[in-house]
Amino acid sequence: KLRQMVKDKKFGLIVMQDNPDPDGIAAAVALKKLFNELGNVPCSIAHGGTVGRGENRALVRYLQLNLRSLEQIHPEDYDIICMVDTQPGAGNNSLPGCLLPEIVIDHHPLRKLTRMVPLRDIRRDYGATATILCEYLSEAEVVPDVPLATALLYAIRSDTQDLGRDACKADITMFQRL
Repeated sequence: KLRQMVKDKKFGLIVMQDNPDPDGIAAAVALKKLFNELGNVPCSIAHGGTVGRGENRALVRYLQLNLRSLEQIHPEDYDIICMVDTQPGAGNNSLPGCLLPEIVIDHHPLRKLTRMVPLRDIRRDYGATATILCEYLSEAEVVPDVPLATALLYAIRSDTQDLGRDACKADITMFQRL
């Protein structure tokens, strides 16, 4: 379905939490990689707040990301909008309420507005959104480069507190594979 949705798209927007953590950052970069590989669709990654914690800023620098502020975004410039590690109406992102994304991938409880999203992959039993995106990469036979693999590994490790909190079998499998 993702492959079908990126077909004929010109430019995508990936929205993270206002103050993104490693899970949101890695998931956004993985989805951007999938958009590039599956449909040659360039994407901007945006958030509404700041990347505040030192390790999160270091991850952004390591990945050489040019994150955009949602305040600077003109939604009409994008023909597909996605959210990772957050959902519409969650209160932790600044996507305007009048915009409903076409894709939402998250591991938090399903939100009411997310039910109206055409492609929603919400897996509450997963410890990290990065794990879900690892599965997408694997299914698409896209091998992440070293920086992305490092970010995904760190995201899973961070969100599950070293696989000790809310980690499921998929988290462990993807962690080992990375």
